[in-house]
Amino acid sequence: MSLLRIMDSDPDKARRTAAAVQRAPEASPEVVVGNISESPNHRDGGLRVFMEVLFLEAPAAPRNDYQEVTVERADRPQPRTSRRALARGGRRKAGE
Repeated sequence: MSLLRIMDSDPDKARRTAAAVQRAPEASPEVVVGNISESPNHRDGGLRVFMEVLFLEAPAAPRNDYQEVTVERADRPQPRTSRRALARGGRRKAGE
């Protein structure tokens, strides 16, 4: 992600400039404008406008050469085929 910072001592001019800059990427299919935030300049009472710009890469061409593969681990014990039964009699009730 890229970040643009627009600064000006005049807050209205900074906002107008940011709006103009925002329109340019919106006209392009390759770039998307993300979050836009403002922060005051502490020195001169102006304004800073921050704008995230995301470059959209073209999706990769679909591949048809995939093969299904099954892998079994040799170092893993084989799963049990049956389960042990619980002891007869069930649980004891409290006080017995």
